[in-house]
Amino acid sequence: MSTMSVTQTIYRPISALQKPGRENQKQMADFLRQTTLFADLQTNELNTIAKDMRKKHYRQGEIIFREGDPGRVLYLIKSGQVRIFVNGLDGSETSVILFGRPGDIFGELAVIDGLPRSATAVALDDTILYIMRREQFREHMRRTPQLSLNFLKELSRRVRYNTMQMDSLASLPVPQRLARKLMELAQDYGKVQKDGVFIDMLLTQGNIASLIGATRESTNKSLRDFRKRDWIRLEQGHITILDPDALRAQVSG
Repeated sequence: MSTMSVTQTIYRPISALQKPGRENQKQMADFLRQTTLFADLQTNELNTIAKDMRKKHYRQGEIIFREGDPGRVLYLIKSGQVRIFVNGLDGSETSVILFGRPGDIFGELAVIDGLPRSATAVALDDTILYIMRREQFREHMRRTPQLSLNFLKELSRRVRYNTMQMDSLASLPVPQRLARKLMELAQDYGKVQKDGVFIDMLLTQGNIASLIGATRESTNKSLRDFRKRDWIRLEQGHITILDPDALRAQVSG
């Protein structure tokens, strides 16, 4: 599998934080309306929230924040992909999370407790984020009960997902973990093509190993086995699922 490393170099941002003009503010409000976090809010509520949003561009490989940085803002993905990870004591990356759907939020823990960042975030490709300061978001939650409810639902969903992930890591062998993760990625980021489902996210073998809590060696072994069986295709850091039924059967054991 060809890989593309994610550099840890900090680049100068493509542009400074942009305050939305009247037209951009309307576009931003229309975008927010389609997201899970801001679903079912009134138009005037969305417009008020959009006024406090700022847009920022990040280049591929650019660090968005580092573990230990002050947690002052909430991030909302407009476009692009973001990888969240924690550095283990041995320097390896653990607890990797991927975000790549428009409307995905991250950095939400800082909104709750205001403590330093518990992980590092890096742009996997050129990425556009909407950003809001912690104090502003908390004020909007105070004024808008529906927003508070949506936020709690999102936190609940993540707790449930993390619980499921921990159970998977503790009980499943590597091939089953890998098959399950590939099916999850296909569901979240898959694009149907003639010969399979293309996972539209750049993934190194190291990223995948961290996602499933396995060593790179055991992950590579399973990837090669899946490829040899014509279940997947690996090319330039991307994966296409050729036989989803076989992967589902693998998950079931």
